[in-house]
Amino acid sequence: MRALMDTALPARVSVEQVMLLYRNLPLGLFATQLNVFILVAILWSVIDHGVLLAWGVAITLSVVSRVGLIAAYRRAHLTPANAPRWVTWFTIGTVLSGIIWGSAGVFLFPAEISHQVFIIFVLAGMTAGAVVSFSALWKIGLLFILFTLTPLSVRLLVEGRDMHLAMGLMSLVFMALMVVISRRMYQTTLTSLQLRFENTDLVAVLAREKTATEDLNRELRREIGERVRIEAGLRESEAHVRAVIDNVPDGIITLNEQGLLESVNPAALRIFGYSEAEMTGLHFKMLMPESVRHEYDDYIKKHIGASTGRMVGFGLEITGQRKDGSRFPMELGIGNMWLGGRHLFIGIVRDISERREVGRMKNQFMSSVSHELRTPLTSVVGSLGLLAEGVGGDLSESGKALLNIARNNVARLARLISDILDIEDIHSGRLKLDCRATDLVMLAERAVDGSRSLASAAGVNLILHRDIAQAPVYGDAERLVQSLNRLLSNALKFSPRGAAVEVSVARHQAGFRVAVADQGPGIPDDFRERLFQPFSQAQSTESGFRGGAGLGLSIARAIIQQHSGTIGYESMPERGACFYFDLPELHTSAA
Repeated sequence: MRALMDTALPARVSVEQVMLLYRNLPLGLFATQLNVFILVAILWSVIDHGVLLAWGVAITLSVVSRVGLIAAYRRAHLTPANAPRWVTWFTIGTVLSGIIWGSAGVFLFPAEISHQVFIIFVLAGMTAGAVVSFSALWKIGLLFILFTLTPLSVRLLVEGRDMHLAMGLMSLVFMALMVVISRRMYQTTLTSLQLRFENTDLVAVLAREKTATEDLNRELRREIGERVRIEAGLRESEAHVRAVIDNVPDGIITLNEQGLLESVNPAALRIFGYSEAEMTGLHFKMLMPESVRHEYDDYIKKHIGASTGRMVGFGLEITGQRKDGSRFPMELGIGNMWLGGRHLFIGIVRDISERREVGRMKNQFMSSVSHELRTPLTSVVGSLGLLAEGVGGDLSESGKALLNIARNNVARLARLISDILDIEDIHSGRLKLDCRATDLVMLAERAVDGSRSLASAAGVNLILHRDIAQAPVYGDAERLVQSLNRLLSNALKFSPRGAAVEVSVARHQAGFRVAVADQGPGIPDDFRERLFQPFSQAQSTESGFRGGAGLGLSIARAIIQQHSGTIGYESMPERGACFYFDLPELHTSAA
């Protein structure tokens, strides 16, 4: 009889494991599709729509196929004989899903760090959910974890920057942790299943087999000891978590569905100036100024249906109010959680007063310094010009050479200060445009003529292609010439002596395209993400390379975007680069 039980138990456990897998699958598929919709919506503005839609269709088809697998499973009769076949089909679907999710870490990896953190969070959440869903057979969960997180980890590690290297290493650690947890949950699930079937069998055999009863007692004692160790570990873990919460600099609060505070950490008490007794039971909108409290009446209700645990509104900058009535800027994030069958919300509060003040002081300093430098520089430029014209008397050849060096460097400094002021105006929203009907062909001719002396000094041939007679647009002529000058300066800077820089104006879709093509070294792959960022400069091995402040492309992009246009580039290593901007055509009726 005992030999028969030992033979039958693994088969029954195997069948139960398959049942658990398919029982958890519908909820997992629902969570998958919900995450797909959220991911596509968030990344819609930063990822190529074709790639994003292709990925979304692929994962949706995977979900649909697995829904079909569930339907087929429910129509079939599960037996120990056919259980391996259903495990195989389940494994194939899981691997396919893991591959598609893993591809998101490569093909849907955005440029902005905030979106990068978002996609990392989504993939981490999917793997965490898989640990629970696949606890019945941990090897299936292991495959999903590896296929989902490995591409993301590799992508982060090859990015090369410190933050990405750190996130890549953390991703590997997280992956290893998920594997360990998955294995432990599998052992717990397997033990629970075995105990359930053994207890069922032992109840029937109790009257006949005293030995079986003794074996059960020994097994129970072992389980009790294990549970005692688990409880001790839980108590230690709880103490660790409490120590972390009590010592983090950010305020952490928990809210119920009515918006009432149920718990606060010391940082929250310090930020708002209340005691724990005063804060507990307070509605969280009382932490805001009275004039805006009505805006938070339905804030919690809007997120009650969101059960993913994802932070909603994290990074939202609002105004908080302390107990003494003083106001301060703060950053707020609210996330869902379920605890003991209760739907609660956890809030993260950060006082950003110091950060705001530092930003204000920085902007004020940059603006003041730039304006203070511009006035004496104007006088210096004028004085050097008069000396060059001979007002102060004739100069020797060496004196003229030194004067030219001084004039060039002062002019360069003046341009740098002008660029800094432009960047300041762009960031503060003070950049103003004097828009009217103008001709891009005429502006291109003007910019090219103004750059011929620089091209001659650099030994570069400057060529203008007039593919069309006129290109009417609505814009600020001075600012558009400024943008084109930035592109020309950039092309001349990276062009070797004897090369050519070609400027063209042509029709493009519903407007016109102005392009500047050079024969330089092209744009390095590791620099392309920072190409239009202020103060970013590519390194060049050319002996005649002429450096700059790295502001030109950033200013050009801001000006073109203010004209409802787009700016971009095409580049191949060692074959040069072509920068261009597109502007909509000005129609007669619009003029």
